[in-house]
Amino acid sequence: MKGILIFAVYFFTCTALAAQTFTMGKDCREKDGQALGMLKEKKYPEALEAYQLMAKSCKTKDAKETIAVGKAEAYNGMGKFEDAIAASDAALKVTKNKSLKGLFQKAVAQARLKQNDAANATFAKMISLTEKNQDTKARASNYAIMSAFHWRQLNQKDSAYYFLDKAVNLDPSNANFIIQRGDMLADENKYDLAFEQYDKAVAMGKADLEMYTIRSNARLKMVQQKYGTNNAQELRSKMTSAEKDQVCTELNKAISLGLKDMQQDMFASLVCK
Repeated sequence: MKGILIFAVYFFTCTALAAQTFTMGKDCREKDGQALGMLKEKKYPEALEAYQLMAKSCKTKDAKETIAVGKAEAYNGMGKFEDAIAASDAALKVTKNKSLKGLFQKAVAQARLKQNDAANATFAKMISLTEKNQDTKARASNYAIMSAFHWRQLNQKDSAYYFLDKAVNLDPSNANFIIQRGDMLADENKYDLAFEQYDKAVAMGKADLEMYTIRSNARLKMVQQKYGTNNAQELRSKMTSAEKDQVCTELNKAISLGLKDMQQDMFASLVCK
């Protein structure tokens, strides 16, 4: 498998994935976001169930592709590689073989099954599709997709940062790329650096509920990890005044923008007075 992944990284340094723009409704986007969070936390059975439930109400072409790709990633995470290939093929069917995410998940599954020739052929299809796309912003989005995959799926951090830097250089006005970098830094527990990126995204105009939900979650994770507890009362007694101000500033802003989360509401009521 190592040789296959090296093959992929080599070609991805020369080219990017073709663009994938999703036009799902708000409810379906929210469901996808929840399922993606489960994938990020490696809760693969839960993510699979979430996508299966999503399929009952989200019927657009983009939704069908998203669901199939999400299921493929969940199956890959569970070690069910044959099922991952089947789900990837479903994504490819609905997109007439143009789903870059579907191709990626299929290649990962093939590589882990030691189907090296098949994996190489699948990666070659990804490269071919990318080379046909001359849209700079689309190519930037594809680099960001590659970055996310290398970060979450392959655990190749250097490659993930490399591809994200390529995305930012191609489309520096895209605040989502800046947020993605902040998320990566937060995953590494580099919270000061993460919030430098989040602040930059806000300055670029990304000051909505999604942004402040990300910020408040990162601050909560920061103190929870530092003090080894999720208990609000314990955190209230252990946090410094500066930490309390950081957490509560972000959380209160998210709540003011419409955040509806029972646990965070309770935390704010208990700690942010």
